[in-house]
Amino acid sequence: MKIGVMGTGGVGGYFGGLLARAGCDIHFVARGKHLQTIAEEGLQVVSNQGSFRALVHATSEPHEIGPVNLLLFCVKSYDTLDASRIVEPMVEDDTVILTLQNGIDNSEKLLRRYGDNQVMDGTTFIESSIASPGVIAHSGKPGRIVFGERSHRRTERSEDILGVLKNGGIDATLSSSIKEELWLKFLFICGVHGVSTVARASLGLVLSCPETRELLTGVMWEVEKLAKYQGVNLPGNAVSDSLALAQTYSKEFKCSMLRDLEWRKPLEIDALNGMVVELGKAAGIETPLNQAIYACLQLENQKILNPLWSHQINDHDML
Repeated sequence: MKIGVMGTGGVGGYFGGLLARAGCDIHFVARGKHLQTIAEEGLQVVSNQGSFRALVHATSEPHEIGPVNLLLFCVKSYDTLDASRIVEPMVEDDTVILTLQNGIDNSEKLLRRYGDNQVMDGTTFIESSIASPGVIAHSGKPGRIVFGERSHRRTERSEDILGVLKNGGIDATLSSSIKEELWLKFLFICGVHGVSTVARASLGLVLSCPETRELLTGVMWEVEKLAKYQGVNLPGNAVSDSLALAQTYSKEFKCSMLRDLEWRKPLEIDALNGMVVELGKAAGIETPLNQAIYACLQLENQKILNPLWSHQINDHDML
């Protein structure tokens, strides 16, 4: 099976690195200094589960890779539409595009360009990020992938993908209820990422402070209420299980959105708490906690996307 990876960051770099170490025919799309280092020195994964370096094929030009059987789609949610166009040289009619992204609407975006039979939903649970060019840093438990067909059927191709992932040493689960799995991750990440980022604090600090822990729980309850309205059957203990999962993370864990804020990189706020607000308004369901987080972080995001904007506003006020 020929595998492509679009987005060689914390998710694509980590899982792709494991598959490369296992000897899979795998090819990475990357850019900038990250690409240059990978091409010259290989892809390095530094992990408490075992560090390694893999010599891999990486390029910024998907046509140099050509058609693949499986495409791991790992870009930030705000890059989904652009990336879906860029990867066209890697996609044929029988290519499976497995999205391993944050949010609940990425597959719908991919479907605007590719057929329903080509897109497969998935999600990940992992503590990893780019530490430096060519280096993926992983901590905590081994990364986990949950994926499944949009039809909720177990198919021969999904079983084949499961086998490839497991043979690569990846903790992978093939789910027959992937929509529910996506919403469970969505509930978790809206709480953890939203509150940690707006508080500028590690997850351990957020959980240790009664007020921020209560806020995190409330954010999750709002998502659960919205899921029920959407007809998504989450388990009755979804919030308590998500809190228990958060407790298993390293106390020093910083979510990707908080790291992006610290590094002044664009935030995925529209795909997370912003999506809760949008869906809540459409359904007539109030989501005040998600709304507050979204408003604060959207302001930060606007300052990141347009650094001159805040200065222009301040200069105007002074006049």
